Amino acid sequence: MLQIAVYGMLQPILQATQPVPVPICFTVAWLLVGLTVWSSIRAVRAVVSQASKMHQVPCTSCQFLTGTTCLKCTVHPTIALTEAAINCPDYRSVNPYAHLVISGSDSIRIKGV
Repeated sequence: MLQIAVYGMLQPILQATQPVPVPICFTVAWLLVGLTVWSSIRAVRAVVSQASKMHQVPCTSCQFLTGTTCLKCTVHPTIALTEAAINCPDYRSVNPYAHLVISGSDSIRIKGV
């Protein structure tokens, strides 16, 4: 009985405010969808940017890279395999003659020439 009386008192208020929540909920729902999409796009851009920077690190083809987790690089162990190693002044290629090709007649020629 008490519930019916309370509902009877609140019914005019509920009917008067019923049109208001629908547009608000619609707007909030689309704002959440938009924020989710925007956040996902920003995350993908950040990952692509970080990956492109890490692909510039030359350590994997350096002769000073040891391949162990204890000592990654014998010259610069603190910056090995990080962004700080991108312009490493002590970088030496594992194969310093990688740009040269030895043909069958034992003559050396430069690739692309």
